[in-house]
Amino acid sequence: MLRLDLAQEPRLLEIEANTRQRLGEAQRMQWLGEAAGLQESLRHIAGKKQQAERRRAQADRAEDGVTALG
Repeated sequence: MLRLDLAQEPRLLEIEANTRQRLGEAQRMQWLGEAAGLQESLRHIAGKKQQAERRRAQADRAEDGVTALG
């Protein structure tokens, strides 16, 4: 399992877009095993996006707390 660094989020979005394109091709070509694997990859990507959102929210709360104390 890899820990997501928020600076890598743009790369994650590129990977997601590429995976969706490859999934479309796999579906058109009826490569069922490939399509299933790509769908699983998209599920994992969605999980990483949720992880990034949680980390961003934590960072925002931490900044708000520092600002409130300062």
